Amino acid sequence: MNLAAKQKLAGQLRQRMFEAASEAQIEVCNYRLIQVENRRYGLSYVSESMLTYQNLFTQVHDAKKNGPKAKATFGNEALEESMMELGYTYAGSLGVVLLAPTQRDIFQHGALDASIDAFFRVVEIDSRSAVRHVAQELGNAVIKRVHDWSAANVKGGFDADVRWNRSDGRQLGQLVGRERMERIVGIIEAASDEIRNIRPIVGTLVGIDVMTGSFHLVVPNGEDFKGLLGPDFDRNREWPVNRAYGATILEARTTIYSTEQTRRQHTLLNLSDRAPDLSAPAAAPVRR
Repeated sequence: MNLAAKQKLAGQLRQRMFEAASEAQIEVCNYRLIQVENRRYGLSYVSESMLTYQNLFTQVHDAKKNGPKAKATFGNEALEESMMELGYTYAGSLGVVLLAPTQRDIFQHGALDASIDAFFRVVEIDSRSAVRHVAQELGNAVIKRVHDWSAANVKGGFDADVRWNRSDGRQLGQLVGRERMERIVGIIEAASDEIRNIRPIVGTLVGIDVMTGSFHLVVPNGEDFKGLLGPDFDRNREWPVNRAYGATILEARTTIYSTEQTRRQHTLLNLSDRAPDLSAPAAAPVRR
């Protein structure tokens, strides 16, 4: 009877806290880690899970506020606006209630509402096409952050139950299981973003080998291009080196989401004794 009374009192106090948080314009996040591998709640695993969660949420908020970013960085203003504070912890797996002060506009919308909505869309990644869609909408940085958060929970052996009580009274949340996060990690590590761009340049041909299909071309006081000859490149003509040519180069930039590394690959499509018209509008880059 005493236990039932205490549980009832705890429920009443929790409801009063939600009401007070709404009046004080505070968003409430219930973050619960469930150990699914019968392991202990190691401090390093728990702290990494919570830190990567904060970083992911801040990166999403920064994208909604300032636009997508290619690298996993965010501004101090976005961090301050999305910083969650420790409210209290509770038993039953490992539950943490986090508080995020916010402001409302004239329509009574909280400053974090759009970021909360976007967060739950991000954790529903289930394919490479979904990865690319999120990357185009919110930036490569968000993909890197959701990879790191998922990997941290996989390493710790956790399911993550994330639920928000927004300032408008709406409740959002879902259980993101360890197996699902393991799939997210695998999908992101297998996904990449490739942008192809055809570039007309004027440079000095310092090396070419039609047998191996390779070339080396240098723009004076500019870039250095090394790569392969295109399939339609004229291999029958002799191309004297150490002289200037007009060149058309296909540049492919491939970004690996999980590591943020970018690889550049160059293909020489053709050479000409005449310089190309560099003032002409360049063809729009193509994403693959």
